[in-house]
Amino acid sequence: MTGRRGRPPRVSRDEIADAVVTVGFSTLTFAAVRENLGVGETTLYRHAPDRDHLVRLGLDLIITNADWPSLDGDWEPVLRSYACAAWNLFADHPGSAGEVSRGVVPFGIMRLLDDLCAVLMRAGFSAENAVLACDVVFDLVTDNRRGVEHFDAVSSGSVESESENSGGENPGTPRQLLERAWSGAASASEESATDVERDAIHTAIHGSIVAEPYAWFTGKLEVVLAGVRHALAPRDSTPSAD
Repeated sequence: MTGRRGRPPRVSRDEIADAVVTVGFSTLTFAAVRENLGVGETTLYRHAPDRDHLVRLGLDLIITNADWPSLDGDWEPVLRSYACAAWNLFADHPGSAGEVSRGVVPFGIMRLLDDLCAVLMRAGFSAENAVLACDVVFDLVTDNRRGVEHFDAVSSGSVESESENSGGENPGTPRQLLERAWSGAASASEESATDVERDAIHTAIHGSIVAEPYAWFTGKLEVVLAGVRHALAPRDSTPSAD
């Protein structure tokens, strides 16, 4: 007599989200999530039909569990604090910024943007300007964080090309390659910039490359917030201190 088959293993959406975060966004695959959960392909596909669905589950989990700043107060420090919190959240979960920047937007992000836009509208922004302000600020957050991860990772393409010129030795990360290039950059043509100006520019560029990433991000953020204040905020809005 043939024995009855056991009930197939069950898995919840929360368990899948936990597995996604455990595996990590940078190395996320269906196979890795299945292995983490100990379930078969059919079981996982029942809850997540494609990789983007896995990403959304993981992003929603980290956003929901994050310790977000207060929404109380003037619009500018609130927007600044949320931008910094998002940058640090992405830093804690490598690869997450890249997923968001390619358009994988979970419900948690939409809810946060609703809340932030409401803060700006209560300060006198139109709905259109509130959305534009948040979009500009969080484009900076995701693009900057994704760029940091690219510069600090070894790129196989750049490594292969540079290795040919360095005796096969690993030349390092793109950030290290740029640092070496700009630290020794010299003018090879007669253009409008003088040697003194060019030296100052190269020194500043080299400084931006070796700067602590979060400090460089917050410097950019202040420029963007000044633009929001000038171009989008209601005219009677005054700059707010932290």
